[in-house]
Amino acid sequence: MLDKRLSACADFVKGSRVCDIGTDHGYLTAELLLSGKCKTAVAADINEKPLASAKKTLEKHGLTDRCELILSDGLKNIPESNMTDIVIAGMGGELIASILSRCSWLKGINLVLQPMTQQQYLHKWLAENGFKLLGERAVADGHHIYTILNAEFDGIKRDTDPLSENIGALDMSDNTSAAYVTKQAEKLLRAGYAMRDSGHMREGAENISLGHRMIMKTGGKKMYTVKDILAETDKIAPLANLHHGDNSGLLVGDADTEVTSVLTALDITCDVVREAHKKGANVIVAHHPVIYNPLYRLSEKDPACLALKYGIACICFHSPLDMADGGINDIIYDMLKEPFRLSKPDAVIEPVHPDGRGYGMVCNVNAEFSPEKAAAKLKEIFGCTVVRYTNGTRPLKRLAFCSGGAGSDLPKAIALNADGYITGDVKHDQMITALNEGISLFDCGHYHTEVIAMAYLKKRFNEDYPDLSFEIADSNTDPVSYAL
Repeated sequence: MLDKRLSACADFVKGSRVCDIGTDHGYLTAELLLSGKCKTAVAADINEKPLASAKKTLEKHGLTDRCELILSDGLKNIPESNMTDIVIAGMGGELIASILSRCSWLKGINLVLQPMTQQQYLHKWLAENGFKLLGERAVADGHHIYTILNAEFDGIKRDTDPLSENIGALDMSDNTSAAYVTKQAEKLLRAGYAMRDSGHMREGAENISLGHRMIMKTGGKKMYTVKDILAETDKIAPLANLHHGDNSGLLVGDADTEVTSVLTALDITCDVVREAHKKGANVIVAHHPVIYNPLYRLSEKDPACLALKYGIACICFHSPLDMADGGINDIIYDMLKEPFRLSKPDAVIEPVHPDGRGYGMVCNVNAEFSPEKAAAKLKEIFGCTVVRYTNGTRPLKRLAFCSGGAGSDLPKAIALNADGYITGDVKHDQMITALNEGISLFDCGHYHTEVIAMAYLKKRFNEDYPDLSFEIADSNTDPVSYAL
């Protein structure tokens, strides 16, 4: 009587009294009663015509005395009375969630749910509303693969992520489950590539990344292109935030090239290019642009030319990464927060976007530091060889910082009532200005205030592309040497 989809639903039924929501022809209800899986049942539908069909099915098998037929919008008119199981099959995931959200007596009920669409929405809703997923099964029926969820209310609200929402409790060692997840992943990839090609880089990258991770869960492996890596960088630090006059994005190479592995560095030097070539990496992701100023000649002493020779693509972040959520200045704040007991940033040194996003931050300090003590702590935090600083006369009650070489922004930090300012590449005249103002100006070096982003990039790429090798360049070192 039952197709494979409904048979799988029947397998999850456990109790003696079952309610079949959206019963249609009543086939599932009849089979559960005939097989002895349950003793009594309720068959419900929102429309009278399916209920009439269900009645005929029940009459045919002499089951009308064991089954109650109820016209109901979801569970609205269903009596709780000794109900053990509720089956909701053949509806969208959002509709199933809506039906469950309007019922107040689901504690102790065994739920059997079969979403036709939006299974990820249903997974998320169940987790966030205190339902435990007891099991899940994928079943092939004709050209379609369906999932059946088994859940119960335990009152514990759970966090989810896009990967868990799409996979649920499916067992990837089961070929049908793996095929279902692969099919869903391919839909995400197609949508992601379409978004990306239409200019929606961030949304496209999110779909593509999720699709790849889902396929990885099945044991499969997907090919990545330079375009995928470019899309990921745009997700991390959107190119839409590119500062005027900056140069970021894919600066060398072909976007359609298949990626072997990725190397990251603060600067793309000739040594970094040679290291990538030696390690078999054909993509370098860097902070500083490999092409920033006009090139008047090309030779192998130029990193961009050398990368082109070896077929290595170069993708650069620069200003978008400085001001990105989780970007360089956020990283600096996280590094300084505990040692200096910083409050939340309350000002941006150089806003460059209408939403207030920009370079540098200013925070209140809730610890006592002399300039000398602060310099020593910064040397420790950033791993600097030296920290150049002015011995300011103001108590360090308010601290400003901006990565790289932002000494020219000292007047802006002063205007924001900063008593100390951390940056790199500070000029002599800027030190004099700080001294005259009583400001403690700390030069921790351009390299040391920005190389910290490499570990962050590695972490982000490893999360979204776990099967792709992503390394920090060994030759990614401070270009400056010091005689101590």
